[in-house]
Amino acid sequence: MKKFILHLLMLTIAVTSYAQKTAHDRYTVSGGVLGAMNFSKFRLDGQNPANISYDAKVGWSAGGWVNLPLGKCLSVEPQVMYSYYTYRAEYPAALLGNGNISYISIPLSLKLHLGKALAITAGPQLDLVMDAEDKIGTTESGDFTSPSFAVNGGIEIFPHGRAVIFGRYMYGLDNMDNREVPDAETEFKNDNFQVGVKLRLFGKFIPADTDADGIPDKSDSCPAEAGFERYAGCPIPDTDHDGFNDEVDKCVTVAGLAKYEGCPIPDTDNDGINDEVDKCVKVAGLAKYNGCPIPDTDGDGINDEVDKCPNQAGIAKYNGCADTDGDGITDDNDKCPTQAGVAAYNGCPIPDRDMDGVLDPDDKCPDIKGPVDNGGCPKIENAKFNTQRIQFVTGSATLTAASKTMIKEGAKLLNSEDFKNLKVEVRGHTDDVGKDESNMKLSQNRANAVMAELVKNGVASSRITAVGFGETMPMADNKTSEGRAQNRRVAFDVRQ
Repeated sequence: MKKFILHLLMLTIAVTSYAQKTAHDRYTVSGGVLGAMNFSKFRLDGQNPANISYDAKVGWSAGGWVNLPLGKCLSVEPQVMYSYYTYRAEYPAALLGNGNISYISIPLSLKLHLGKALAITAGPQLDLVMDAEDKIGTTESGDFTSPSFAVNGGIEIFPHGRAVIFGRYMYGLDNMDNREVPDAETEFKNDNFQVGVKLRLFGKFIPADTDADGIPDKSDSCPAEAGFERYAGCPIPDTDHDGFNDEVDKCVTVAGLAKYEGCPIPDTDNDGINDEVDKCVKVAGLAKYNGCPIPDTDGDGINDEVDKCPNQAGIAKYNGCADTDGDGITDDNDKCPTQAGVAAYNGCPIPDRDMDGVLDPDDKCPDIKGPVDNGGCPKIENAKFNTQRIQFVTGSATLTAASKTMIKEGAKLLNSEDFKNLKVEVRGHTDDVGKDESNMKLSQNRANAVMAELVKNGVASSRITAVGFGETMPMADNKTSEGRAQNRRVAFDVRQ
């Protein structure tokens, strides 16, 4: 279903992009109301040992629609309908033996227009169960899956007309049986054929106008060039291309301005900038400086075009810039120009947001204070919650009852004010007895078991991850029983 919708959206984007580049006759957004007859039944999938079958029964639908054109041949049309489906199976084990269901149906169709007389439609559909009536009295509305999804396909006759005849087949994707019957092998899926009429209440036809001059292409002698109606859609000639047509231009062969009736403005210093905009009329300059020479705004002897700091006096070594704090980062790029810093922080000192003495790049909890020896994060004190005391049934990932009680206290600690904004990595470790692969699996399973117990006791699952390290990270000598006992452990690593 997700892949189908993704492909539909990609096709819509491609067609919209093409439509923006091509002028054609088109229709505006249109919409209206619709009514239809439904021939509905349940389609039985999976095993059907009772040989249940349904006869197609007649129902009805009514609602509204809006058509969104994407181009000459494509459009997207969402609809909302109230649908009344009837079903008949006459078998006690059927989901609905004899009755009806009311739905709010929301189909979304992509329409391919094959001319004015015919269109092909296809798309997804969402169905919401509103009410159910069972004449046998064995089911109710809660026994049916809602929402459920379907796909539909069909045709429309005269899709741009005031009244449109349509027909489509709706193929249900979800099992509608929500009764949670043990060992149920039969899936009940909607199967519906719909025939109806759509009435258009708004929307209109707009003829193609390639040059957007308000004159339709069929009446435009210059369809690719904006013009005037008195010239049959073509523009008035402009020999000197100054924007003033030859009918009003006093200098037809020389580009000019309106205030000079199409003639050019004088240029006293011959710098190519007319006197009306030239701020230095008698000295040749550049257009970018309004006819004046290149300035040196800060008076440091480096003209503004090569001066990287034109508003602050500097030296040539730094291309006209200064470095007030001497940190090697010029003031124009230094966010802290009076305080020495580093380039990674735009000339500012390395920050320590939580003021715990651990700089942010090294702080695993940059917004929460913690000791240096724990990476700047708060510690889980052994006196409050000692992870070394977490025990499992020998050779397994099953927690002992005492460990579950202790983990419950650990969950309270993790949800306390000091730790509620931190994430926790549950780390499982083993000694080196046994195979590496078995130890790695056992450590992962034990870490998972502790994580599950924490979640069970109210710690949000989004805050916890579990990682097994096997025997790869011993904290003591595996050659002694005491060392191996220390290595068989579960540890918590907290970070922001």
